[in-house]
Amino acid sequence: MNENPVAKKPVLFQTQTGLYLGLVCFNPVYETLKFVLEKREFFEVEWPALVSAEEKGLIPILLGLPYFTIQRSQIIWYTLQIPEGLLKYYQTFLPHVFSNTSLQGELISAKSFKSITNQDTNKKIIPFPFKKDDTKTK
Repeated sequence: MNENPVAKKPVLFQTQTGLYLGLVCFNPVYETLKFVLEKREFFEVEWPALVSAEEKGLIPILLGLPYFTIQRSQIIWYTLQIPEGLLKYYQTFLPHVFSNTSLQGELISAKSFKSITNQDTNKKIIPFPFKKDDTKTK
């Protein structure tokens, strides 16, 4: 029996419990990463890390779990534009995980990340579909 192909792409996402970094696992034959992240079903994140904001920048703290399952409705926002420094720091702990992963086109510098978080938030962060301004409707 053949195993299903699995693609792994790094994603940085915010939930109610914190900011997480991990590799989202999906079947590239039937799904794209965008599809997996936007559908409301559950998906797996491999080697997740909680990201701590420190003086030196964002630092991942590995959770020691092989994977965890998350649902789209639990995510406040997510981004595929991960600062290069953060991703390299993460890779140093898990080099074997990244050996089969294509990361080209998904890295940005930490300087760019600052400008994204301060100025271009709406363009780079994909919000909840149901997160609308409730103050206008009340």
